[in-house]
Amino acid sequence: MTAPHIVTRTLTEAIAYPEHDPRTESAEYRKVHHHLVYELDEPCWICGQRQSQNPPRLHNETHHAVLEWALCGAADPAKILATFPIMGEATEPALRQWLDSESNMLVLCPMHHRGAMYGIHSITYPAWVAQRYFHDDYDLATGLAKENR
Repeated sequence: MTAPHIVTRTLTEAIAYPEHDPRTESAEYRKVHHHLVYELDEPCWICGQRQSQNPPRLHNETHHAVLEWALCGAADPAKILATFPIMGEATEPALRQWLDSESNMLVLCPMHHRGAMYGIHSITYPAWVAQRYFHDDYDLATGLAKENR
């Protein structure tokens, strides 16, 4: 039996983003974000925190789950269509429309979106996704019960 322990590692990541315009929120993204976060009050995919449970000025966020906006120019629409037939057709316009649709979005609380030790933009996917299945009192970064961190 291995004793409880913390593994510390440094991740070096190199991503070649294709040329793209600066990111702006599309009308579709704004609509989908508002629908998921405020109208449906969908919970954070990891911890279950809903917007309605947040203190003032803390807002749940939406994350492009399968394909990030900046990598869209490198994506083959036929490969996306094969996995997501809801896209309709294997064209660049259909891909751009699907990109900001509900089928490519996860609702995340700020900690599980951008948090330094817990967010999908900060840690490896295997560690990030495992948080969804932990006991409620287990903290990924410390191993301590959350009330003791």
